Amino acid sequence: MEGGLIVLAAALLLFLSPEVQGTAHLSFANDTQVVNITRDGCGVSKLCVDTPNNCDPSGSSPCLFVSAVSSVPVAPNGVNLSVELSGESAGYIAVGLTANASEGTSMLVVCAQTNGTFFFRTMQRNNTDNMLTPTERRVNEIRGMVNGSMIKCEFIVPNLNASNTRSTATTFSLLLGNGSFDGSALGAFIISRNSGPLDITQPNSNVPPTAAPISNTTMPSNTTMPSNTTMPSNTTMPNNSGALQPHAVLLLLSVLTLSVLLRV
Repeated sequence: MEGGLIVLAAALLLFLSPEVQGTAHLSFANDTQVVNITRDGCGVSKLCVDTPNNCDPSGSSPCLFVSAVSSVPVAPNGVNLSVELSGESAGYIAVGLTANASEGTSMLVVCAQTNGTFFFRTMQRNNTDNMLTPTERRVNEIRGMVNGSMIKCEFIVPNLNASNTRSTATTFSLLLGNGSFDGSALGAFIISRNSGPLDITQPNSNVPPTAAPISNTTMPSNTTMPSNTTMPSNTTMPNNSGALQPHAVLLLLSVLTLSVLLRV
């Protein structure tokens, strides 16, 4: 019992104050409270997941937002992941990374507040019963600020690898959510958005592909021949059967009769 109280007191002293530079696995930046999070670069230079969709973390409307920028993967270490996390909560906001949906646990990074003071913690989440367990996952360059119910934080997770082998895998599902915090214990993590599997090295991995433009090479419907191009009825070909017409016979008889008379 006494040992548990000592651990709790140490945790509160080390994680509640942004001036404290962290423990062996947590390292705070020098400018701990300088945090500026926007949508700039989403889908181009950074991977973004948010709820509601396409919300603005720098605006006045509710927006739970996370962005990630990955370094070049290096086996077997993986990548260094720079993360921005922003949202409103009276307790905590968090982002979880799950390498495989069927895995039993997720790594959860928590940014919280208690009475306006910033609190940072890494946890392991049991995906079955949603239980949270403290874990000493290394995190660097931590920055955090609290303004009313708004919590913003930035940090770098080094050596992140979805593979347990010597290869490097970079596909994770990002879990975005929040929960309660009473100053000593974190409540259950409530998931607001599950991104599904994403390649964290590709900023546009959750951007729908743009449809190819439709070609206008089809012939227009008005290219049919106009109805007035039919041949006129009086253009029938003459009769070439060789039969003499009645007036021609009369003309021939007249000529023969005149010839006979002239000879008499």
